[in-house]
Amino acid sequence: MGVLHGLDLLIAVEELKTLQSKRVRAVDTQDWELYRSCHADDFTSFTLAEPTQGIDLVIEGMKETLRGVRSAHHVMLPEFSFETKTRATGIWVLHDRLWWNQDGEEHWFEGWGHYNDGYELRNGQWLFTSRRITRSRIEHSPGSRLTR
Repeated sequence: MGVLHGLDLLIAVEELKTLQSKRVRAVDTQDWELYRSCHADDFTSFTLAEPTQGIDLVIEGMKETLRGVRSAHHVMLPEFSFETKTRATGIWVLHDRLWWNQDGEEHWFEGWGHYNDGYELRNGQWLFTSRRITRSRIEHSPGSRLTR
């Protein structure tokens, strides 16, 4: 089991940063084709009460949750750990804000915390294989339909 070193490590880190940037842009623009291209088919999301297995199910859930929602996700300060040359984990600082109209009123949600992501190099491309969000703080408008 080899671990990446030197230039190979730097290249992999930059590829993972680019992958996360694409994913965040895809969420905020609701570009579900781009979002799908960042994830493995067998991606597992641990962001809701129950894990969701499979990127197609995850996207369907996101479409429903984000219908009519504008969002801004900021991720920064990644910490990567390479288990092998083709498997890694990453922790990212997260700040997100969402806005929408609900019952004729503008509502909002703001959260802080961390993304805990899993990645695999498949067919020469890094892909997300899992995600868990840990929240350190959440604020939202009174009566908001989004609370986590």
